[in-house]
Amino acid sequence: MPQLIAIVLVGGLAWYAYRAFKREMERVGRETKKAEKKQPGKALQKGPDGVYRPSDGDK
Repeated sequence: MPQLIAIVLVGGLAWYAYRAFKREMERVGRETKKAEKKQPGKALQKGPDGVYRPSDGDK
């Protein structure tokens, strides 16, 4: 019987952690979309070293 209680507790903890993780990822996604909307026109350009960086907009 104690094994069954332990399994139920671990399952409940895993379920709670999954829901908290999902909720946090939705929040981060909303913040990312909000930040992207604030900076229109900041396209990425490939630099001479092969690294993509935000364009200056002056060029």
